[in-house]
Amino acid sequence: MRRDPPITFRGALQILGHHDRPWLTRLNGLLGGVVLAAGGIPPITALFGWVDQKNEATALTRQALDAVSDRLTRTGGLDRHQLVIAAHTTIATAAVFDTVHAAYPESNLTDPEKLGILTANWADKGESLVRALYAADVPTPSLVRGFHENTAVVRSWAMSLLNEVFHFLDGLDLDASPRQIPQLLALVESAYRDSYLILAATVPEFKVWSDLGEHAATRSALARLESLLTTPVAAQPRDLRDTVRAINRAELDRPIIDVDTDGYGTDAVFPAVSDIFITPRFRAWYASRGSRLGDEQWWQEISLGEDLDLVLARHFLTGEATKRPLLLLGHPGAGKSLLTKVLAARLPDSTYTVIRVPLRRVDADAHIADQIREALAQSTHGRVDWSALADQSADTVRVVLLDGLDELLQATTNDRGGYLTDVVEFQRREAAMGRPVAVVVTSRTLVAERVRLPDATPVVKLEEFDDAQIDRWVSAWNQHNTRPMDAETAKAQGELARQPLLLLMLTLYFTDPAVGPVEDLSESELYGRLFDTYARREVTKQAGRVLPDAEFEEAVETQLTRLSVAALGMFNRGRQSITEAELTADLLALGEQVPDGGKLLGEFFFVHSAEATTGTVHRSYEFLHATFNEYLVAARVVDVLRDLAEGTFARRKRRHPDDDLLFTLLSYQPLTTQRPVLAFITQLFDTLGDEANDIAAALDLLLPTHRPPGNRHPEYRPLPADHIRASAAYSANLFLLRATIAPIDPETVWPQDETDSRWIALADLWAAGLDSDGYRSLFGVFNFAGGKIRSSPGASTTGLDLLDAQHLRGRRAVLEQFSVAVVLDRHYSGFGRGNDWAVHCSGWLTALLVQPDSLAYGFLTPPDWIEVQEMAEVANLAYGVLAVRCGDWEPKFVERYLRWLLRLPLLNPPSPLPMMLAYHHYREVFDRLLSEVENDRTPYWAELLRTLTPERLADFPVGTIADYLGSVDIRLPKF
Repeated sequence: MRRDPPITFRGALQILGHHDRPWLTRLNGLLGGVVLAAGGIPPITALFGWVDQKNEATALTRQALDAVSDRLTRTGGLDRHQLVIAAHTTIATAAVFDTVHAAYPESNLTDPEKLGILTANWADKGESLVRALYAADVPTPSLVRGFHENTAVVRSWAMSLLNEVFHFLDGLDLDASPRQIPQLLALVESAYRDSYLILAATVPEFKVWSDLGEHAATRSALARLESLLTTPVAAQPRDLRDTVRAINRAELDRPIIDVDTDGYGTDAVFPAVSDIFITPRFRAWYASRGSRLGDEQWWQEISLGEDLDLVLARHFLTGEATKRPLLLLGHPGAGKSLLTKVLAARLPDSTYTVIRVPLRRVDADAHIADQIREALAQSTHGRVDWSALADQSADTVRVVLLDGLDELLQATTNDRGGYLTDVVEFQRREAAMGRPVAVVVTSRTLVAERVRLPDATPVVKLEEFDDAQIDRWVSAWNQHNTRPMDAETAKAQGELARQPLLLLMLTLYFTDPAVGPVEDLSESELYGRLFDTYARREVTKQAGRVLPDAEFEEAVETQLTRLSVAALGMFNRGRQSITEAELTADLLALGEQVPDGGKLLGEFFFVHSAEATTGTVHRSYEFLHATFNEYLVAARVVDVLRDLAEGTFARRKRRHPDDDLLFTLLSYQPLTTQRPVLAFITQLFDTLGDEANDIAAALDLLLPTHRPPGNRHPEYRPLPADHIRASAAYSANLFLLRATIAPIDPETVWPQDETDSRWIALADLWAAGLDSDGYRSLFGVFNFAGGKIRSSPGASTTGLDLLDAQHLRGRRAVLEQFSVAVVLDRHYSGFGRGNDWAVHCSGWLTALLVQPDSLAYGFLTPPDWIEVQEMAEVANLAYGVLAVRCGDWEPKFVERYLRWLLRLPLLNPPSPLPMMLAYHHYREVFDRLLSEVENDRTPYWAELLRTLTPERLADFPVGTIADYLGSVDIRLPKF
């Protein structure tokens, strides 16, 4: 007989009676044949046993539950897995009916009532209750819900079921009312808790669900997961299962990275996986239509977890695991693949048979079952067949780990956006054949939004290492190596040390005896050293011998060039990856050599090489961290600019800059689409000294026309040809690069023209030629203080495209007109830096008059170049607002407001009245201010504060106060 899922009540009763036929036959008869019925749910006679027969059905159910603990001591594998779920389903359902019977002990039906129920007037109500009782899923603990969280979900489920019960009983001679449901729910919850905790005392799986087990979070390589899921009854592995188990277990003893360290010229020892694997922190959720799995901000709203082994154990104990896949997300280098290897080794073979499928090594277009067969054939040298393994492992839960969905999607030429839906269908069919399968799918976080997610898909996102995890990783490394890594040095590298593979890369670099001092390096200098060191190691590894100096240096330059061409290829295509075919085309178009065979980017630690097969191997490349890409783009651009400046000024007679290569590389995207690129360029310019001035002079010659030169690289086409886009992107990049070195004088660029109109025309070209993301990336980048075009260190935007576009065009009057509306509408993301400081502050202060509870957005420190007159006008307005509104503000806001105001200069002594009013309302705030020594308070403010006393407010008549408040000018100052 095919059994229903144990998560439904009918399926649970079938499983509880699987080895006790007399019990099952008796209960089936009491319930109108519902338990053993073939096909659909029987008619409403299935309800009589719960409201009649002197509660005999309830007693039989309780008898079966009492025997569960004893049965589990003799049961293992799949039978145990299903029995545990069935027991949970039954205690939840029994809690509802025990409560109903206790509340209505006289609910036995008379024969006329039974006859009435079988007639049409109750048929619809009865059918609804039968389905809610027998066929609906009962909530079980899961990936994101332990026992305590699940209790609340059980309560909601019970409320729905009780509503169905009361709807059904309406019309019988019972004193039953839906108004009693809240009191009954408390009794249901109590009964469920009591039954659960009784089972948790003897059934390990219930203890895992309730988080009552030990929390040894520091155990190595998911050892606790194995301990939590190991059951007293062990189904001995046999034949093919033993082969698969041995292969999985061997991964724990392999080095963390399987490379030939001799080829890198280092004597580093790579620890075994079991010694150095650190269980990552994580965030877990159920995906739905509104989930934004690729959005880091969205994930930040979900709580951070640290017991991943416990959560995974909980997941594999539920029926959910065999109904839909668990999606495991993480950035490149986060350790997704390594986690699947450890998971395969740690899941106990008494209950689970685990097959790991690296999707990069199987046919990307094949059916999932065929991909499993192919992976098994590869890992066991053809010794294990999927069908034979499925037959031999029938008494266990099979677990399939599909590693690298992102790689499969990049390689396939077909639409596999429904891959996860295919997994659900694969699980459904396997379960229908009595062979349930749990599936885990890994993918890069950014790719998750390219696939269609089945509703309620459980998702786990791996998080970065914290400081404690870095310390543990470094300690494990140092136990195996004579040249130790300093954990503080690692943590000083910021995000680079937060991903396991990046931390390994840093460790190999900093423990290399050939590496020089690393103190006080800028970020760009560190990246430059990293790339140079690893390029040298790669050359040595590939050559297999010591090369002559000239040949060696040329080979190193070739490696660095390929890396930079790859980075620019990704940047210009607006992606984080590049295929090998695209990289080959880019290299050839730029006149670079392309080697025959092998990977174009070798085996660099910081490059993720994704592979998948569709008859042939498809390969793509991605940097493990976006900053690698950004630095390489910046470094190549600066190198090209240095060559351009040298060609312009290195001879007796100045020549017009030959910007053919610069145009080729910078005519697709504005550099602001990846803002850190400009930060790296600024750092690199700072190291050039006078050479940076030559670059600025060369760019000055290009700015007036910014016309495309003759293109000597016509085959370089990261994107389809678009002359308007090329002109827009190139002109924007020229001005960005030039303003990064020093402010631009528009009258020098356009000496014969109206500079405002020329700049507006240029901004309009950018609006017409760039895509929306590229155009918006320019918002707030330029400011126009002192009649110069300056580069802002960060974006200064209102969040309203209309206003930001006018700001980019230099239309400051528009900003002044609408600044109050910007603040009131809460569209703010840093607007007000640079020369817009006074405009923003005045708009914000006026908004405070209109909305006294609004916003803490205005506390901006004025830039150094703001005139004292402008700061004083803002201070006067702020002082008047303080008088009018301070009584409406919270003390914390007032304190912050005053600390900001007291740093602004005044041209004349202020009236003491506003300060006295504030002092009257917020005495404790002023007590704190007056007790501090503040050297940055301007003189007039400092003198005023010294005169504050409780009695002084009495010196001001009420009429004087009213006149002053009425005189406050709320108009915006004109700047």
